[in-house]
Amino acid sequence: MDTQRPITADEGQGTRVLIVEDHPMIAELVETRLRIEGMRPTKCLGGREAIQFLGHADVDLVILDIMMPEVDGYEVFKFMKSQERTRNVPVIFLTAKSTQDDVEKGLAMGAEYYITKPFSGADLVRKVKILLEQHRLGVAAGA
Repeated sequence: MDTQRPITADEGQGTRVLIVEDHPMIAELVETRLRIEGMRPTKCLGGREAIQFLGHADVDLVILDIMMPEVDGYEVFKFMKSQERTRNVPVIFLTAKSTQDDVEKGLAMGAEYYITKPFSGADLVRKVKILLEQHRLGVAAGA
């Protein structure tokens, strides 16, 4: 990761975003929105696949569904936080779990944002850009 110069969120070029979503149409929609913004999204259609991917690949941000078969988003999140490589990667939960208790649980675990479905693509992109900028500024400052 280049820490010489913070990249503004508007640049977005080469930003690696992992989308973990078991519904292919939603994953495709998110992927398309991020590509339009100049980012490099990768899709994993389940938690098990995401854990395997995160074990060997660097990403700048993860958009994570919670309700998935076999390995849910909570388990993926716990795995990420237990690994040096992914411990500080920002996470946005994007899920149909929408009760106040669900939102509080996701944020208490440490997710930066909790977005419920149905969602606004523009709002998701805005939050991705905010998080990337905050993360890059923190890395550049040595946080």
